[in-house]
Amino acid sequence: MKGLLANNLYSMQENIKLSLYITLPMAFVPLLEASMISMIVAMQVFMFISNMGASLKMDETSGWNKWEITMPVSRKTIINAKYISFILLILMGLAVSLVTVVLLSLQNEFNDTLIFGYSYGLPLSISTAAIAYPLILKLGAEKSDTLLITAGGLSVGLQLLVWYLLHLSDSTITYRSPVVGQVSLAIALVMFVLSYFLSVRIHRNKEF
Repeated sequence: MKGLLANNLYSMQENIKLSLYITLPMAFVPLLEASMISMIVAMQVFMFISNMGASLKMDETSGWNKWEITMPVSRKTIINAKYISFILLILMGLAVSLVTVVLLSLQNEFNDTLIFGYSYGLPLSISTAAIAYPLILKLGAEKSDTLLITAGGLSVGLQLLVWYLLHLSDSTITYRSPVVGQVSLAIALVMFVLSYFLSVRIHRNKEF
């Protein structure tokens, strides 16, 4: 498991570095323009999970996805390593966003837009991974960029649907209401768990 996990992270290391180079300077933007707090935090949280396609592409290009199934590990263990990698990517995004939080705390700039950034970015990251990986596993890593964009679009659509349904029951609920983020996060977590079991099944039936 440790070897598989290390390989996943190693194959993404250049992309992870690039994400750091982009997201760390972004932490200073809200100090200049407070209205961008939510967007910056959401982008920082989401940026790292978008790297999952790089690892999957490299595995397919190098032929590693064919060789790893010959190792003395189960296919379920291979999927476990993938999903742990996705969780680590999301945690990296959260860690970088804390830099923004610290800088804002020094300026006493905490407000609801910061909370909205997390309530939007975190469910988006989780649901994008949940939708994208089974599709990439089924259709091939060469389509990962397209599938990631598609998964991201579906994730945004899902959050809009959550808001719409909640708004029907209570007209005072807006898209930025905390309950929208809470429900979206709960749905995203359920999707992530279901995605794991679906991916295990796809991988077991897949011929490389």
